[in-house]
Amino acid sequence: MFGGRVGVLLTTIVLVSTGLTVTQPAAAAGSGGRNLPGQISVGRDVKQLVTVTSRRWDSTRATMKVWSRTGDGWRLAHDPVRVSLGWNGFVRAKQRRQSTGTTPAGRFGFRSVFGTRADPGSKLDYRRVDGNDFWPYEPRDPATYNILQPFKARTTTWREGYAERLAEYGYEYSYSLVLGYNLPRGVHWSQRRKQYVARHPADTERGGGIFLHVKKQRYTAGCVSAPIRSVRRLVRWLDPEDNPKIVMGPGRWVRKRF
Repeated sequence: MFGGRVGVLLTTIVLVSTGLTVTQPAAAAGSGGRNLPGQISVGRDVKQLVTVTSRRWDSTRATMKVWSRTGDGWRLAHDPVRVSLGWNGFVRAKQRRQSTGTTPAGRFGFRSVFGTRADPGSKLDYRRVDGNDFWPYEPRDPATYNILQPFKARTTTWREGYAERLAEYGYEYSYSLVLGYNLPRGVHWSQRRKQYVARHPADTERGGGIFLHVKKQRYTAGCVSAPIRSVRRLVRWLDPEDNPKIVMGPGRWVRKRF
């Protein structure tokens, strides 16, 4: 799926640490007292946090934990679940390249969701995709790179294999959270091209299409995939007013980096 070769939706995320340190949280109901992977610095306004950590850089499986910030500190909002990564495991986000089957390690935001199924109650912007929706990752057309398009315009120059017809992924894209990796800026509708284009395109070497979607295969092309119940629950739970973030990478690296 698109994940290893590209993308993410229409918004740029600016991630700035403002000094809050997530310390060892109190035990949550049903959590067994399981803690965050070390101390993680996030913004003071971050009240929802998702962590995806693996044992090694080349691991294709990881553990996802969902955290809620309360007056008493950080608590597990749900039990941890096993998730799948790209076929080549994690790589530092700045070092990632298109078509390498790697999942970018770093800290990203959640800004939107799309899916082949009806909106389950998302507080984030939700788009139910149909057979006309495409996600291009064509390096020869930087202006449309990593931007969801409502149809394939006549003016398009996308080559075969450089754009996903989202509805064709069916079950896997039942619900797909778009992560803030390598997003373009200044996205607007071009009346001339009949497409959404970016004034400041994404980096066409780093790929995109990095989603948190429903698991179907043993590994992905760069996305994170989880059981459908977990993804649906996450889609319902995330609240843009709580400034949710996701931190991903090998456990030891995460502890040192964040």
